[in-house]
Amino acid sequence: MDLNTRVNIKGEPISVDDEMISAKKVAELCGVSRPMVYKLVADFMFPPKHKLTTTRVGWLKSDVAEWKRLGVDAFSKMYGESLRAKALQGAL
Repeated sequence: MDLNTRVNIKGEPISVDDEMISAKKVAELCGVSRPMVYKLVADFMFPPKHKLTTTRVGWLKSDVAEWKRLGVDAFSKMYGESLRAKALQGAL
């Protein structure tokens, strides 16, 4: 896979049908504040953001749905270590 190919939380290439959503929308969908979304991301307990432009980021709607399906603890157990490893490699 090309290193520039964006992937979802499961490591699959992003499909053209997957929607990018803003931090505001993510917070609304998850019932948390925007600062909490960023804190959870920093703690590897939420899907990573994707850089859209030099000033905008977004989240994959499917990744947010996976987080909601699993809940914060199960998400962290399932994906936290791999997200931490990618961050250490500079891949996030």
